Formats: sequence, C-alpha cells, structure tokens
Amino acid sequence: MKHDPLEALFEAWSESRLTSSEAAELSAHLRADAKTRARFQEAAALHGLLHAAINALSLEQALSPARTTSFTHRSRALGMAAALLVVGLTAMSLGWLLASPEEIPRVRPVGIQDGQFEQRRGATPAGFPRANFTWGGDPSELTTTPDKAHPHALRFLEAAGEPNVPNSPQQSCDIFQIIDLQSCQTELLNSREAFVELSASFLDARTQEGTPIRFMCKVYVFEGAPTGVAESWPPAADQTIGSGAQFYVSKQQANSGWKTVSTRCVLPPSAGFLVVQISAGSAGRSEQHAPQLGEQFATNIRLTLHTRPSHAETTAR
Repeated sequence: MKHDPLEALFEAWSESRLTSSEAAELSAHLRADAKTRARFQEAAALHGLLHAAINALSLEQALSPARTTSFTHRSRALGMAAALLVVGLTAMSLGWLLASPEEIPRVRPVGIQDGQFEQRRGATPAGFPRANFTWGGDPSELTTTPDKAHPHALRFLEAAGEPNVPNSPQQSCDIFQIIDLQSCQTELLNSREAFVELSASFLDARTQEGTPIRFMCKVYVFEGAPTGVAESWPPAADQTIGSGAQFYVSKQQANSGWKTVSTRCVLPPSAGFLVVQISAGSAGRSEQHAPQLGEQFATNIRLTLHTRPSHAETTAR
C-alpha cells in the first residue's frame, strides 16, 4: 500500500498528536498548495462533524458567542464541508469552561499594527491596503483628541462606495488592515480549538441632534496568502472561510463617551490571513447613504488569539 505522508499528517492533527516539526510541515503544505488545503478541509470537516455530534446537547450555547459564518473557494459540496468544520470547531467552545488545569486556554495579542494610532499623523492611506499590517481605506485621518484616556485616534471623515462595485451607495467610511497568520499557523495546528477576538473603541462626539450612526468592527478569515485581495474587495461569500462582526448604533443626543465593541470568529487550522475592518456610517437600509461624518472616532483596536492546546502538547508538558 502506498504511504501518503499528507494523510498521516491529517490523521495526527485530528487525533491531537502532531509534534512541532509535523505541525510546521503541515503548515508549509497548506500555505503552498490549494489542493492540499481542499483535502485538509474535507478531512477536518469529517472530524468536526463527528465532534459536533458528540457535543449536540451544548451546540446552541456554544454557538452563541462566536457569531461566525464559513464558506470555501471550492464547490457547493466543499462549502458544506467547511460549514460543518466551523460547526464542529465551534461546538467545542463550551469545553473551554470545563478544561482541566493542564488545558488552560492561552491568550495572546496578534499583530495589529498601530492599533492606538500613535505612530503617524495626517491622512490615512487611501484605498484598500496593498501590504500587510498597514491601515488603509476611505477618507479618514490619524489625529489627537483632548481625551487623556484616548489621546490618539482615527477620525472618520467621509463615507465612500466600494471602488470595485459600480454605483454602490456611499454607506460607510471603512478602514482595513491585512493580518498575515503565517507566524500563528504552527500554533493553530497544535491547538484543539482557536478563535480570534477583535475589539475597538468608538466615539460619536456630536453634541447636536443628528441621524444615528452605526459603528462596526468585523474580521474576515481567508485561506492562503492575500495576493490580489485589494483588487477583488469586497469578497464574495464563498471566498471567505469565516467572519465575525458586531456593531453599535449611536443614539441622537445620547452619546456619553467611548463605546467598546468586540466580536469573535473561529480560526480553522487552514486559516492563512485575516482582514480587519472598522467603520462608521449609515444605520439604515443597505442602500442608504451615510450621514455627514467628521465627529466620529476610533481607537484601541485590539486583536487577540485564543487557543486551547492539543492532547499531544498537554501530554508533553
């Protein structure tokens, strides 16, 4: 019988017994080859489906905090497989509460660049960022504020339509950053479960009555590398393997200060990069243009990775 090294790596991952060298090898295969990623998704989906069945009684509770969706680049059948993968991974969330001392979840920051907006001043680079770990997007500026607790912030100036979508409404002012997960992939493969949490602080500084404004933070999860993502933004549903979003709507004359918004999203082991989005704009229908901006701010953008170690890693300690 012909030995398939990839199948052996897939099996070791599903049984949580990957060594560090094996995890690095599998990570390299997943980043380099789309067919390998598709095979891994199928294997991982089956593993996730079986685990989901075991955890069926706690599925509803486990799903509630994550707010995720999942799609793939492949066929409809593989799309279902990826959806089952996320269900399987998310169903394990309740287990974090029951972890033994040896399985205490690990939490660490992931590389948001200049999340406090302290490193530069002036206009934010226009358009979707072309490089990893840089901010870019619609008209906005990096500025200072009189608030001692939040002395530096991004100021939303003007809503814009999607540059790659003709005649799209100017619904929001969107700012983006691409986060490469290459440095995290061995960690993801060595974990029984992983998710990211994105948080942002927003301020609506208007003192007069005005139209409600929606602030949002969102994270998208993709496979592979971010080559060409700027030219194809916004992504179609089947181009992402997960996403999470949360929003806050400022009320007329009821803005008492900074509001923190956070969202979570499961990270499948095949995740290659993230796109982080923060925005301010219309709180109405999708075709409704945003109200005038200029007194809306964001700061303290944080991205945190939460992982739970695999059985093999726990045993080795």
